[in-house]
Amino acid sequence: MNNLQTDFTSQVEPPLVLDDPENASWQDSADIVLIGFGGAAAAAGLQAREDGASVLALDRFAGGGATAFSGGVVYAGGTKYQQEAGFDDDAGEMFKYLSFEGTAVRPETLKRFCDESNANVEWIIGHGVEMEASFYPHRAAYPPDGFYLYYTGMEAFRGEVARPAPRGHRTVGKGPTGKYYWAAMQRSALESGVRVRPHTPVRRLVLDAKGRAIGIECQVIPEQQWKRHDKLYKRVDPYRPFGGPRAEKAIAECRAFEESLPPERILIRAERAVIIAAGNYTYNLELLSRHRPEFAACVGEMTRGGSMGCDGSGLELGLSVGGQLAKMDAVALMRSLSPPRAFVQGVLVNAEGRRYINEDAYLGTIGQATAEQPGYDAWLILDSATFWQGVRQLLPPGEMFSWWGMPAWLNLLFGGTRRASSYAKLAAKCGLPADVLEAEVVAHNRGFDDGSDPYGKRAEYSKALASGSCYALNMSFRNKWSFSSGMPFGGLKVDEDSGAVTDGTGAPIPGLFACGRSAVGISSGATFSGLSIGDTIFSGRRAARAALHGQTPI
Repeated sequence: MNNLQTDFTSQVEPPLVLDDPENASWQDSADIVLIGFGGAAAAAGLQAREDGASVLALDRFAGGGATAFSGGVVYAGGTKYQQEAGFDDDAGEMFKYLSFEGTAVRPETLKRFCDESNANVEWIIGHGVEMEASFYPHRAAYPPDGFYLYYTGMEAFRGEVARPAPRGHRTVGKGPTGKYYWAAMQRSALESGVRVRPHTPVRRLVLDAKGRAIGIECQVIPEQQWKRHDKLYKRVDPYRPFGGPRAEKAIAECRAFEESLPPERILIRAERAVIIAAGNYTYNLELLSRHRPEFAACVGEMTRGGSMGCDGSGLELGLSVGGQLAKMDAVALMRSLSPPRAFVQGVLVNAEGRRYINEDAYLGTIGQATAEQPGYDAWLILDSATFWQGVRQLLPPGEMFSWWGMPAWLNLLFGGTRRASSYAKLAAKCGLPADVLEAEVVAHNRGFDDGSDPYGKRAEYSKALASGSCYALNMSFRNKWSFSSGMPFGGLKVDEDSGAVTDGTGAPIPGLFACGRSAVGISSGATFSGLSIGDTIFSGRRAARAALHGQTPI
């Protein structure tokens, strides 16, 4: 218990150590105590209930977390929905593809994730989540309503690595369907007997004299204050444009509100284990400043995924008892060039006028690369024909009113789009070196002509940019109309066979587990839609099984 962190950025406190736990004033107990009640906690709770354990979940707010705000996509291979849509896929092909893209976990762990993915889809269907086989064939960050199977990453273009197959299984519903996914999982968890204490922030872990996690101490927010607490929570909405400053104000007000309440605390005992499932640190600006400064620098312009409950408290609870953090710079940063599809044919350059990536890359890869450019600035250079082709693709009945189409249209209109009669004049309007930009356009066109694009852009997304009238779209993270978004994916180090939180020596901390976005997992390397929710199921079930049985079989 030496050299533990005590300088917390969230409202977490050092652990309470009890020499005589049997005589402590426990106000409640359960076999499994969950910190948080979102997607990972629901999966862990349902698994624990199926295995006969009692479960109690504590949530700072009313539950749902980042999952309820998500797109509701689950990444899986070898499913009946793929087969119904005409795709021959299996866990082995999924493993080959994900291995190529890169992962933060051991190959054995990734293989287990892939092997279990179809069974996990069937499991959530059994708990009321609705899936469907309608396949969306076009390149898209998120499919339009009525389509529920699609390529979320670059699977369609990695035929040399693995047999292409769409593995993004979107929950049936309208718009971002995470709310439908969460509603089904929440309902099933409650019906199974998972007890939930909402508006009960966990402030510290409770250990016995040997260092085993045996419970938690939490604040009890009086029920008459829940309405006000919920109102503050709802002011942080990842779908509200330009919400960064509003979110920071709400976060500060909520913290002050909680600290102003009567200091009622209770102790809750975990007979078997404590599982941390409290999300990540998306809405902890101090931690973001340390690990992903572009989020803090562009807080007024960028959209952050998740909920106010993603405040880093779960991570710091783990740190408070000797846990370790890893992959804290892992992030999903979304910088979408399409829709419209035509815009992928352009040339993306930084503030120095230099091209830095293939424009047909996955939107998260483009976002990550843009974050590494000077000033987080970028311009998409288009010739006149390509620009107007894209405009036509956005207009009704095209993509204009889709989840990603409307932001693209707004950026085109209000984001500072430039037009000029030549690339040299366009460079001047964008503040770019004319000679550099012109050279990049020439190199791009040469690569198209001889089929050897220097950044590897595929021929079906390439064309030579014509001379004459041309346009530049502002793709900077500092442009609020670019609607850039993201979330971090670092977390607590865990034993990959069990989900147990590990200390500085790599040894498990007895009685303490972590899952979902509170733990390093499948999404802490290369990530794209579906991996995060897929991992909440995988890691949540893993933690519950290991906590109860010391093993991870289905």
